[in-house]
Amino acid sequence: MKRARLSSPAAAVLVGLTAVVGPGAVDAHAGSGTPLPIAHFSHLVVDARHGHLFISGGAGTDGIVVTDLDGANPTTIGGEPGATGLALSGDGSALYAALPGQDAIAAISTESLTESARYGTGADTHPDSLAVAGGTLWFGYGSAGAGGIGSLSADGTVTLRQDPGSWPAPPMLATTPTPSGALAAAAQTGTTSAFVTYRAGDGTLTRQAEKALPVPDLSDFALTADGQHLAVSSWAHPTGDRYRTSDLTADGRFAMPVAAKAVAVAPDGTLAGCGCGGDAFEAFPETGEGFYEEYAYDSPVRMAAHGLAWAPDGSRLYSVGVDASGGTPTLHIGRDPETAWVHLYGVTATPLAPGEAYAFRAGFDSPLSLDAGQTMMPGTVRITRYDDADPDGVPITDWTTTRASVADFFGAYHVTGTAPLSGPLSFRVDYSGSGRYRPVSRTFDIPVAKYAPTMEVTAPSTAGRAAPMTISGKLTWPHDHVTTGAVHVVKTDLAHPSGSSAGTVQVAADGGFTFHDTPATGAANTYAFTYDGGTSYLPAKASATVQVSRATPALTVATDAKSYHSGATVKVTAHLGTTYTSRSVTLYDQLAGGSRTQLKTGRVDAHGNLVASFKISGNTVFSAAFTGDGRYAPRTVTTGVTVAPTTRTRTQYPLTTTRVGSTTYQVFYKSEINLGYDVRVTPRQPGGCLTVYVEHYYSGAWHPTTSQSCVPWYEDDWYDYVRALKLFTGNDRYRIRGHYTPPATHARTTSAWTGWTYLIVRPGNPS
Repeated sequence: MKRARLSSPAAAVLVGLTAVVGPGAVDAHAGSGTPLPIAHFSHLVVDARHGHLFISGGAGTDGIVVTDLDGANPTTIGGEPGATGLALSGDGSALYAALPGQDAIAAISTESLTESARYGTGADTHPDSLAVAGGTLWFGYGSAGAGGIGSLSADGTVTLRQDPGSWPAPPMLATTPTPSGALAAAAQTGTTSAFVTYRAGDGTLTRQAEKALPVPDLSDFALTADGQHLAVSSWAHPTGDRYRTSDLTADGRFAMPVAAKAVAVAPDGTLAGCGCGGDAFEAFPETGEGFYEEYAYDSPVRMAAHGLAWAPDGSRLYSVGVDASGGTPTLHIGRDPETAWVHLYGVTATPLAPGEAYAFRAGFDSPLSLDAGQTMMPGTVRITRYDDADPDGVPITDWTTTRASVADFFGAYHVTGTAPLSGPLSFRVDYSGSGRYRPVSRTFDIPVAKYAPTMEVTAPSTAGRAAPMTISGKLTWPHDHVTTGAVHVVKTDLAHPSGSSAGTVQVAADGGFTFHDTPATGAANTYAFTYDGGTSYLPAKASATVQVSRATPALTVATDAKSYHSGATVKVTAHLGTTYTSRSVTLYDQLAGGSRTQLKTGRVDAHGNLVASFKISGNTVFSAAFTGDGRYAPRTVTTGVTVAPTTRTRTQYPLTTTRVGSTTYQVFYKSEINLGYDVRVTPRQPGGCLTVYVEHYYSGAWHPTTSQSCVPWYEDDWYDYVRALKLFTGNDRYRIRGHYTPPATHARTTSAWTGWTYLIVRPGNPS
């Protein structure tokens, strides 16, 4: 439950208890209350007839504080040391104050605020708790271990031991809020408290019932207004039980548990106490369910024992709070405590779209439940609608109601209608209040605005050209919606790169829509769906792309040869078969190890050919690319050609030649020391190498005699092979040749062999 906070008595205003404008009762609160000019607190009595509050402080104080009914203009009645219990005489002319330290009871004029008499109660009696019942002032007296009940008659006679029973401590006394013969006494006896009820009359007490109740922390109790029941406060063992005074058995329950340090009963039967702990207190009816108001202190203030008192007419509820040590008492006042706050709440599907149907529900919340048999919050309700068309408001007359139920405790009022096409919408609900419920008004602003629903479309990822295809979509609203607006479709394809309208589809009641198409153009077909929103919503967009199939065109690329020498001119021919709209082809060349470059772009001739010339310098890949059109897909084809390098050889320094059969041999002499064999390859690519092979002729055949592994070139592009002539057999025949190996990657030429060079080595010197 929400808590209503206490106002400062000096301000004399209880804020927010008559108009609820938020989601709960507005808290009215003055955290410190009104400080009282007294060190401690003992008891509080309201003298409404003379406009006084009397406040005693107990041991250590020397007077009784008096304020007006707003807690203002404090004065002190001096000479009343250690006053504790307070009680007004039946006619209200006198205030009685117990003075335990003086073994006396003082009588103070409520007119002059001066002591008129003091009555001794006997040595070591220590009178404490006071109550007027049956025309007699009764007081509890004694000390720990021994106590009793005494009386003070109208003629001033003090009589002790009016109760023949024994008390383990000075008993606390309580009576009804208006004069009666009902009296109750209680004293804590450990984990329980002893209670006795009496009938008082003619200066005597007659016991009605006695019983130990499960109250281990007795601090206060009260008699109901009719004297038929006890309300017993216990924080350690809180209960809502009503104890019947005739036999002290539980007889039903109060509307709320009594769990605070104090409890008080108004003349009309309303209770003040709490089911919420010591940091707050509540006003609640004797029976039924719920409470009228809950008042909260600011920490560390907590309720003081005996710290609650009612104004006789129930218009105010007084409370005294103290700090954790029991000091710095402050006075707090709750005004109009016997009517419950009411909160109005409104429920509708928000936000509303313009023109959307709505159902507005106005309901109630209150801490006080309905009486038995009530099916609606009592009182009248007026609901007024405001919009641009009716800025001054139009009363709603056709609302319906829902009776109170478990889901809606107080009933509800229902209004249906249609949101305006523009401008705001609001409802003002005025509740008149009735009986124990306060009036309240509240305006509910209902947002009305165009907003964008979400849109999703589902399309196939691929489709056949010239084949039917379906795309489905869904618009989603967060609540019921008005079926307005249409979805417009724009299609973008190769034939319409800037997009073209594909028509409009209607939106079904559930937000769904379906679009059918038979795409005539292949490749990516993108469908953009735009919901225009109609009169009620903002636009929403979604799109889908479908890859539409295309035929594969016939495309080749060829050269006039497959191998060339460096520097030769290559004729490259691309041939394109049937297409739809495009006849353009691009030729590319890519030298081994290099990047692709464009050789020629153009429209093929009437035979479907595009021809280009290219001067070749190394192994090259030629490609022909067709970019595609609306019916034929892009395609690229390639072909490669090679370059065969040119080799040159020379020997150093043959002196002559000779012929053996048809073969010419170069003649060397061993005296020349070394044979030199040079090889050159054109073009040569860095990373290539040369291997030299030497063969010896004997036994009628050539035999390998030595070789030199693949070795790099010299910087002048020649490779020089040197072999000592003494290693050759005199007058035998030999031959020598080289093999070029290109780089392992990005080779720009093929490998190549040199021709054989034949030689004979003569012994000695030339003649």
